[in-house]
Amino acid sequence: MSTHTLPELEALISRLSPAEQLRLLEDLARRLRTRMAGDEQALTEALGPELAIMARDRDVQSEIAETDRMLQS
Repeated sequence: MSTHTLPELEALISRLSPAEQLRLLEDLARRLRTRMAGDEQALTEALGPELAIMARDRDVQSEIAETDRMLQS
């Protein structure tokens, strides 16, 4: 596989038609969603389902954010 720098990739992408760019973007988004789902699965396996559920809980996230704000004051 050849390697390209980000500017080179951007230049190549800019040569694609809008429809091809959209298709590429949708494919990248799908791949990222799949990868992130795998990361969540790894988190669940490593920390246990209860902790993973807590990590996604908005109330828990709010409490953590409030604690962070208090500690930074």
